[in-house]
Order: sequence, then structure tokens, then C-alpha cells
Amino acid sequence: MSGAADSAAASRVPSGGPAASSRGSASPPAVKKRSRAYRVGGALLSVVVIVAIFAGVIPQFANYHDAWAALVAMSPAWAVAIGAAAVINLAAGVWGFQAALPPLRFRHGFMEIQASTAVATTVPAGGALALGLTYRMFGSFGFSNVAISTAVVTTGVWNLGAKFGLPIVAVVLMAATGYSAGRAVGAALIGVVLIAVSGTVLWLIFRDEASARRVGRLGDRILNWVLRFARKSESHRVEHAALHFREQTAEIVHERGWLLTAAVLASQLALFVLVVFCVRAVGIPAGQVSFLEVLLSFAIARLAGALPVTPGGLGSVDAAFTGMLIAFGATSSGALAADLVWRATTYFPPIVIGIVTYLLWKRSLAKGTYEKDPDVRPSSVPADG
Repeated sequence: MSGAADSAAASRVPSGGPAASSRGSASPPAVKKRSRAYRVGGALLSVVVIVAIFAGVIPQFANYHDAWAALVAMSPAWAVAIGAAAVINLAAGVWGFQAALPPLRFRHGFMEIQASTAVATTVPAGGALALGLTYRMFGSFGFSNVAISTAVVTTGVWNLGAKFGLPIVAVVLMAATGYSAGRAVGAALIGVVLIAVSGTVLWLIFRDEASARRVGRLGDRILNWVLRFARKSESHRVEHAALHFREQTAEIVHERGWLLTAAVLASQLALFVLVVFCVRAVGIPAGQVSFLEVLLSFAIARLAGALPVTPGGLGSVDAAFTGMLIAFGATSSGALAADLVWRATTYFPPIVIGIVTYLLWKRSLAKGTYEKDPDVRPSSVPADG
């Protein structure tokens, strides 16, 4: 699953919701509506950033004509390998939700992820809209709001952990094998700090309720300090959120934490294998850019896309990935070609597939297919869900 969808969803998990109905549908979380001017302004900003990067920044160190020549020179064998890796990568995105939301069927998880990813990666701030769609689709499969919230939060946190931790792993491996990580050490240090802080916070929250309350109160003090500058009333929302997060996720972390970790790591590995294939297919050999250097380039690019400035990190991820490959010794045309192949196989397919899966879901919903055969039977849905 793409980081754009799950991280956006995890940041907007509601504090609760109505129980699933006998049909298994759950009401989507309330999403604060933005003004039309705000939405238009966000869309325009995203377009400006994307155009500035692809038309202004990338041409400073790479040439699109030469990159196209490298793409045309790709062998049929590499094209087949990339296609197979892209299919596996699409399938791997479901595994995290299957670990966090049993007994989710693969085809239903695939439909939801592709549809919500299509929204999240094409609409500015589309994570909120994608989250609403997530609730509607998983709810139609028979899952309660509580189960959906828990799955969204845990998969989101685990995916962000992988995104922030990967630069650390890459820099450590490069240092252990004698490679110089150069300026990427700074990004790795950022990852270390983020992992250390978030890991400590999570450990305290899951330790016991008293620790979770202390974490929440500390968060409220920090939030209220900021709110005072904005002349807004004080809030105790962080303490409430910490306790609710613990209540929702403690069971899944204790019972399926390792399975969820394995699923997320396997998903990240599937994506990285696709990236390696893209790099090698356009004529960048290991003697020019090593396996670990590709790993670090991939890690930094993913980190650059963590801030949702543009849908799906379009532009920021590309500039970072291309720049890192060139810094490690790839030709500018080869680096840009590798990025274009990677993005072509991961950004556009979910949009097309997502439209198809959404239409299929709507048709099955109208026919009552999920009411007749839900993933979760009504008797297995918690009464308070």
C-alpha cells in the first residue's frame, strides 16, 4: 500500500463511531469540510509545485530526451520482469490490512486499497476523502468502525515506521560495508530521532494506562502552549486520543504485531525489488550504482515524500530519487529514466485499477453481494463496534 494513502488515513482516525448495522456497513468518520477556495488553492499549489519540479528543477541535472532514449533501449526481458514485480507490489499492499483486519479477503482488500489510493494520490489532501471511502468499503464487507479504525491506525503507524527507519538501515549497511553515505547521514539521523521518539511514546502508551495518560497530558501541555499563541481555548484531546489509541490497538499489537510487522516489511521489500529492477533495466549497472546505494536513494526519496505537499509525493520523490542516483554515479539520463519507469509502474496503475475496482464495488453493493456474503458475519461484530 502506498504511503500517501495509509499515512493520510492514520492521521485522521476518528475517536469512535456508530456500530455496524446488520448489513455490515459502517458510517464513515466525520470529515471537516474545507471551503471551496481552500480546496482550489490547495490544488493550484500542488500543480505549481509539480510543474516547478518537473519543468524547472529536474531539467537542471537531467534531460528528458536522453531519458526517453534509455527507456526505448530497455530489453523485453527487463520489461517483463518489471511488469511481474509491479503486479507483486500491488498485491503486497493488501497484506498489512489482512494482518490487521482478519478475516479480510484478499480481493476485498485489493479493491479497497486500489480505490482509496486512487483518491489519495490524485486529489490534494485526498487522504481525508480516501479515509471516508475506506470506512464505506470495509464497512460494506462487514467490519465495524472500531475494527476499521484499529486497522487504519496500526498499518499507518507501521508503514511510517518503515519509511522513517529505512534510511537508518541503509546508512548502517553502507557504513558496515565501507561505503560513504555522504549527506544522507543527515536524513538517517532525522530518522533515528523520529524512530526513537515515536518508539518511546508507543512503548509508554502500551505499557499501562497510567503511562498513556502521562504521555497524553504532556502532549496536551505542548498543544495548549501552541494554542495560546493562536488565542484558542485549551484542549485535552491528546490525552483522550492516547487512551483511545491504546484501547483500540493494544489487542492487535499484542496478538498480531509480529504478523503485521512481517506483512509491512514484505510490502516494502516488494516495492524495493521493483525499484532495483527499474534501475538495472535502464542501464545503470551495479558497478556504477551499487545495491546499497540504490537502497539509500530509495529510502531518501520515500522520506522526501512523507510531507504531503503534492498527491502521492509527485515531484518531490522524483527529484530526490533522481538526484541521489546521480550523486552516486549514475548518468543523468539513466537516473531520470529509472525514476520514470518506477513512477509509471507505481503511480498510474492504482489510479486506473482503482477506478475499475470502485465501479465493481458499487455494482456488487447495489446487487447486495456483500450483504449476502460478508467477510465478517453479524454475530462476530462487536456490539460496541
